[in-house]
Amino acid sequence: IANVRFTNAVYCGGKVMGLCLISAKEIDTYRRRRNALLIDLREPEDYRQWHIPGARNVPVEELEMFMEHASKERLMIFYCQHGNASVQEGCRYVKRGYRICSVAGGMEAYQF
Repeated sequence: IANVRFTNAVYCGGKVMGLCLISAKEIDTYRRRRNALLIDLREPEDYRQWHIPGARNVPVEELEMFMEHASKERLMIFYCQHGNASVQEGCRYVKRGYRICSVAGGMEAYQF
């Protein structure tokens, strides 16, 4: 995990943080190479309709409890429908010391 380069820094609440943005095409590469955990932040109904294979559904309102038990050493890839919530939540957890990537454009980018 130490080899993950956070080159696409994101402006999080007043300063540039180490949240990386990855394209939808990079998801499988990051997941395989880094043993990353793919987190779908959408509602369970949306997840059941269609999700990225291998993703775990953790809706935003349940994320706090999930992250309390998550390792700060493991890379996590957040995604949502459009990419906004995953960036917002990613910034929040990067500030707390977690290693987070966000899928730019979310499910909409992945589908097309």
